[in-house]
Amino acid sequence: MSRLARRLWILGLVTLGAIATPSIAGAANAPDPVMLVHGYRGDPSSWADMKAFLESHGRTVVAIDLPGEDNVANAKAIGQTLKQLRWKSVDLVGQSMGGLSARQFVKYVKSSTAVDAYVSLGTPQYGIIAACLLPSTYGGQMCPSSSFLARLNSGDDTPGSTAWTTIYSTGDELVPNDSSRLDGGACFVQFSGILHNDMDNDAGIQAATLAAIDGSCPGTFVP
Repeated sequence: MSRLARRLWILGLVTLGAIATPSIAGAANAPDPVMLVHGYRGDPSSWADMKAFLESHGRTVVAIDLPGEDNVANAKAIGQTLKQLRWKSVDLVGQSMGGLSARQFVKYVKSSTAVDAYVSLGTPQYGIIAACLLPSTYGGQMCPSSSFLARLNSGDDTPGSTAWTTIYSTGDELVPNDSSRLDGGACFVQFSGILHNDMDNDAGIQAATLAAIDGSCPGTFVP
């Protein structure tokens, strides 16, 4: 398998060696396809367990390979990929910083693809102090005082008709729970004892993610 074919296979776009748009997208009465957005210095392979779980429940899933650690550029890449996929609607699931890239896309990138549901896993929506030591476009946008977060969090955190969910863990050693909040109307789902980098592999969180993209709130809705 060539390097390109291998990457496309990871993204879920290659079947039996042929490049193809996932067939379920756009099918009548089919559930929305799902785009998984990895976190800081991550890659699509981190989503292997979540991808397999969602696919086992009838979902078409693509794990995007983001171009870098700049959320603005990543949001544009999400838009470009969705345009190539020609999906009319999508559910976005972001892990850690990937949730910021996904939210930047929803709020500020024009797209013909509607985002029906947004789910973040351990995302520092309001920043983490440790990121203040990083260059702006290499993780520094996660600094609580960054201009990026000031703009992203201005006005309503949860605009439009998108169903917003934030999933977080009391065992998260990197992102304080309060930083994972979404103001303006969202489903809050708290777990206990799960480490930051284990959230996308946890069976309970996988089930909560599925419930959220299926349109229910598996936690507490906070207006």
